Amino acid sequence: MKFKSGFLVGLGAGYVLGAKAGEERYQKIVDAARSLRENPGVQRLTGEVNKTVTVGKDRVSEAASRKVEQAGDAAAAQASKAREAVASVGKKTEAPTETTEAPTAPVSTTSASSGGRPTPTSKP
Repeated sequence: MKFKSGFLVGLGAGYVLGAKAGEERYQKIVDAARSLRENPGVQRLTGEVNKTVTVGKDRVSEAASRKVEQAGDAAAAQASKAREAVASVGKKTEAPTETTEAPTAPVSTTSASSGGRPTPTSKP
């Protein structure tokens, strides 16, 4: 709707500026535009369009506000879970734990037959 009205205004302005009809024709066009603008039907339609746009804008604004609030709540919940997870991991690492390791066989660092890979050495 906005494009159509803008197009018509541009068309009228282009005609007025481009026409070589003189002052008389210019006055006729200005009077026609003024009478159209002052027409009660046009004013009523303009008012209805403005109300509709305002209601739509308010609805979109409310919906966006709700979505932003929901996203903020979800982000806060995830942050809280992350803090709890980090705290529980921190508590686990603070507790002293003793582990007994099984003895491992010594490993040779070079071996020609294995292509340079480390291999366990055998005891004589």
